[in-house]
Amino acid sequence: MFRNLNLRTKILASIGLVVLLSFSLVILIVSIKSVDMAKASAYQIARETASKNGNYVRAELDVALDTVRTLSYTFQEMKLSHDVDRETMNQILIKVLKDNPQFVATWTLWEPNALDGRDAEFINKTGYDSTGRFIPYWSIQSGKEHLEPLVNYQVQGAGDYYLIPRKSKRETIIEPYIYPINGKDVLVTSVVVPLIVGEKFVGVVGIDIALDTIQKVVSEIKPFETGYASLISNEGKYVAHNDISQIGKTVNNSQVREAIKSGISYTTTNKGVYQVYVPIKIGRTTTPWSMAVSVPESKILENAASIRNFTVIIGIIALLIIGLVIFQVASSITNQHLMLEIGERRQIEEKALRLASIVESTDDGIIGMTLDGIIIDWNRGAEGIYGYHEAEIIGESIIKLIPDNQHIELDEILANISRGMPMTHYETIRQKKDGQLIHVYLTVSPIKDHSGKIVGASKIVRDVTAQKKLEKEMIRMDQMRLVGEMAASIGHEVRNPMTTVRGFLQLFGENFAKYSEYIPLMISELDRANAIITEFLSISRTKTTEFARQSLNDIIECILPLVQVEAINEEKSVILKLNAIPDLLLDHKEIRQVILNLARNGIEAMGKGGNLKIETFSRDDEVILAIHDEGVGINPEIMDRLGTPFFTTKEQGTGLGLAVCFGIAARHNAKINVETSPKGSTFFVRFKL
Repeated sequence: MFRNLNLRTKILASIGLVVLLSFSLVILIVSIKSVDMAKASAYQIARETASKNGNYVRAELDVALDTVRTLSYTFQEMKLSHDVDRETMNQILIKVLKDNPQFVATWTLWEPNALDGRDAEFINKTGYDSTGRFIPYWSIQSGKEHLEPLVNYQVQGAGDYYLIPRKSKRETIIEPYIYPINGKDVLVTSVVVPLIVGEKFVGVVGIDIALDTIQKVVSEIKPFETGYASLISNEGKYVAHNDISQIGKTVNNSQVREAIKSGISYTTTNKGVYQVYVPIKIGRTTTPWSMAVSVPESKILENAASIRNFTVIIGIIALLIIGLVIFQVASSITNQHLMLEIGERRQIEEKALRLASIVESTDDGIIGMTLDGIIIDWNRGAEGIYGYHEAEIIGESIIKLIPDNQHIELDEILANISRGMPMTHYETIRQKKDGQLIHVYLTVSPIKDHSGKIVGASKIVRDVTAQKKLEKEMIRMDQMRLVGEMAASIGHEVRNPMTTVRGFLQLFGENFAKYSEYIPLMISELDRANAIITEFLSISRTKTTEFARQSLNDIIECILPLVQVEAINEEKSVILKLNAIPDLLLDHKEIRQVILNLARNGIEAMGKGGNLKIETFSRDDEVILAIHDEGVGINPEIMDRLGTPFFTTKEQGTGLGLAVCFGIAARHNAKINVETSPKGSTFFVRFKL
């Protein structure tokens, strides 16, 4: 439909759509940016508000801590100078209490006989308990100073004001608690400093502080008019809050509590409310509090909404103006030159599409890469060869496809391409996604930009793994055929005179006692040569293979005693696992020979105590015989030579056993595959159904 429109309409539609999308995108970006800026600004203000008011709270509490530190220094000096007087110390506590109306109480608590060794003289006197320890607690009641002894100082929880600094030997701020003052419940906290004399803990000195002043300051904090602030203790309890009913309650969010306890900043959004928590480190204590500021997100986004609405209005006006200009311009460019240019461009696009279609449909892999070896193009052929999907490989280095021992090739290829030198029909090894190595032919050419500068390389890859395997198999078959012909000729020519010699040796052995001790040795060596020739002849195809439909499992069970005897003699064992399989067309004599050869090889490959496993099973359209040993595996360097006549790793081997097995397998339309590792090797004989 679009092609049938006239040029002016096409221009109007195309440019109008582009402009509309562009302005829509601009409006969207401005809206998002304005929201982000509004949020960032609000979050910054919230953090600054929390930090500023947190500093106020810290200052209030630090005043008390400074005073307590001064008391601790004073009492410690009195103790060190042996100028200890309980009445003087009481007067000091009273003076501090009177000079600081914001303090609820001043007090000290000394370890048994740690002050002056006179605790027994003060048992149950005013301001003392039954221990006589110096434990005065001074407060103001009805406008007068009041003395009473500290209580519950040995009770966990109630005595934290003493037990915690005694254990930590550090400045401590106690979790807030309710305390009645002049008949009114007031939230109070205690700041405590340990008394250390000669590195020994001797007691504590502390001040109780009313938190109502802090509550008043916190309740008046109104960020963005609708926000609020709160002060939270180290254990996550509200110390100050705009909602008085929340004071003393615990913060619900466990992550927030953990952040407060750890003394770190934390931000979260809960039910449309942005919350920031800023730690307040009080003096030298290890239990920081936190100042929290909460702001409704709807308030934060008010300015962003105004900016967005204004942008939309401006955008609509701009679209109308631009649309009018486009209409005028489009009406003036409907000439033949433009039509020809559009026609040429269409032809170029169609050609590009055809080329792209060819690239995508070819079985050869076509890869584009930068001069740094980064993959930028990847067709379906490359996907089929290497196993990587386009989304997985684009942006990765081409080195992922090259085995570790051939990485130097990449530097050579890229160096040649950088000099404008293409490479054609380059044969090498590459690596698939699953780690499999493949043989490939490469053609690598430079990619140039419009100015002729080389900016990358294109690579055409052809997988020739199957072709290489076929060539290798053909060479092996030619070798086997040649060896077979030699075996048939040599075997028949040599065996007859050997038989005659053996017969005469037997005759001589009966008549010549003088040489009788050498005769058996000569006969055994002739028998060994005859056995080698027998194996040699089995490689050739001069004899007829007699096929009959029979059970592979029955053949295995028939020769199992022979295998077990050999295994037992070498202190090894045989495990048999025969699954239900269909009958096959087999020559039972040849199959017996294959099983015996592979089993003997497996037994010889293992140390004492090893297990040889013989298994049969069906898979897809194959019946598989698997013989697994627990040896040390086969050296990868000789894997390709397995089955080659006269190649052996045994000291007494002829190198014909596996060659015989491969020949028998070929006559049965079967294949022999090998899997090996340091834990053992498995020979698979795969019979086609």
